[in-house]
Amino acid sequence: MTKFKISNSQRGVSLIITFFITIIILFVVLAISTILYSEIRIIRNIGNSVVAFYAADSGVEETFYYDRKEIPAGAGRGICNICASGVCPDCYDCSATGLDCETCSDCHVAFSSRINPNPNLNKFFDADIIVSQQCRVSTGVVSSYGFYKNVSRAIQIDYRTEVSNLSIPDSGATATAQGPTGVNMVISATVLDPEGVGIASVVAAITGFGAENYNQCDPAPSLPFIECTYREITLTSGGGGNYSHPWNYGLQDVTYNINIMATDNNGNCIEVKNITITYE
Repeated sequence: MTKFKISNSQRGVSLIITFFITIIILFVVLAISTILYSEIRIIRNIGNSVVAFYAADSGVEETFYYDRKEIPAGAGRGICNICASGVCPDCYDCSATGLDCETCSDCHVAFSSRINPNPNLNKFFDADIIVSQQCRVSTGVVSSYGFYKNVSRAIQIDYRTEVSNLSIPDSGATATAQGPTGVNMVISATVLDPEGVGIASVVAAITGFGAENYNQCDPAPSLPFIECTYREITLTSGGGGNYSHPWNYGLQDVTYNINIMATDNNGNCIEVKNITITYE
């Protein structure tokens, strides 16, 4: 009789296969859990992101509101006045620095404000505004950063507006006049309008001391006569881009510095050249 012997060398293989399958399933579950956790966190932050975005939008709207509503006398816009006492009761850490924040032609304004007075909500915005002006065009860059819980969003807006106040640029178009008594000093200049927009105004900004006719200056309180340090006169067109105006009949041998500013119908600065001073 033939006898067969069964080998047990295959014992444990099924256990090893089961172990590897378990490991693979575990890795798949961990990978799916990681992806789902990230997605759940993103979905949860969407609501906070929307709140932070509208907090930033509140900063933009508040900036525009004060820019239109709080314009002090002599200024072209109101945003530079926001740090003044009582203007913005909800603003804190407010600062206004620059070469000319008084007329708001060259100023950097920064302030913060809470959307809700409850500090636990942690909902607020930081606003950063840079204002500059050339002739009658005032430009601004508003950067508003909204914060809510652990999320922040930012909005940046560039805008420009035409203002009524003048900002005389240092264009180098200057002349110095010193003449005899009893004659008109005529200021003349050639203005270029290469874009063909049309010339809105040509203004001479004059600095220097001296008595003048027609009450062009206010009398100084401590002086018995009229004395000026700054004044502006408008030149009139003579055709062909030439502008002139007689000024200061009775010049008393005093030196004056004259700077010409010309603006087109869009409020932009345009080139001024060939400034001359004649007497008649």
